Amino acid sequence: MKTKINAKELINDIIAMFLGSFIYSVAVNTFTLPNYIVPGGVIGIATVVHKFTDWPVGVMSLIFTVPLFLAALKILGVKQTLKILGASVVFFLMTDITAPFLPQYTENTLVAAIFGGVIGGIGLGIMIARGITTGGTDLLAQIIVHFFRFLSYGMTLTVVDAIIVVAAAIVFRDMNSMLYAAITIYITGIVIDKISNGFDSAKLVQIITEAPAELSEQIMTRMDRGVTLIKSQGAYTGKDRDMVFIVVKRIELQRLKRIVKELDPAAFIIIGDVSEVLGEGFKEKED
Repeated sequence: MKTKINAKELINDIIAMFLGSFIYSVAVNTFTLPNYIVPGGVIGIATVVHKFTDWPVGVMSLIFTVPLFLAALKILGVKQTLKILGASVVFFLMTDITAPFLPQYTENTLVAAIFGGVIGGIGLGIMIARGITTGGTDLLAQIIVHFFRFLSYGMTLTVVDAIIVVAAAIVFRDMNSMLYAAITIYITGIVIDKISNGFDSAKLVQIITEAPAELSEQIMTRMDRGVTLIKSQGAYTGKDRDMVFIVVKRIELQRLKRIVKELDPAAFIIIGDVSEVLGEGFKEKED
């Protein structure tokens, strides 16, 4: 069954991709790179290499990501991997394209760390809100969790970025660089959440599908989200089936849609807004 391409959605995705990539390139070229602040991810690795080689950060980041794409082919499939690769090319090369035209701020490293985090979070948040991923360490985290399913995706991603930052501090022989990087990464995460989550909004998703077991397994594995199966019956057909019930953050909605589309393009999906969610993975319950 072929899926129709929504031209408006495609245009919005392209705008978000280029706008978000440009804004993030400002964070890198103006604030983090001139001060050798490692913002985590493959950009962080490229920042370390750049200090000693002066090689372009964007091209290096793309090269570092290629092995991850090859490893992800089996997990994500060719179509999804190529979509992420396309976004990665725009995202990483935008850093090199804009570098000659952007000013560099080196007056105060702490200010650079703060503004690098805020502006970087805005750029990434714009893309993530549209379900656009650029590969890098988030792709590595997906691969690791795929083979070690007892691991949490979020924790794995945090550990990977932490290793990169600590390694940079060792290479630079500068503890301050690690502390500034921690500030940038922390602020980036907060801003991403605020933009992509719609300031603490969540989505309640009900999926009527012919493959509830397979879909539930993929959601739990690839999204690290709990799933509830609810017994239901079609009034017209009289058939018994399981309905997949899940609450996700807005940032995760596009990823969930992709998983459903991969497994059951004919699935019936109901999406509703949730003003507040208390429990694991969301807000902690108040005493």
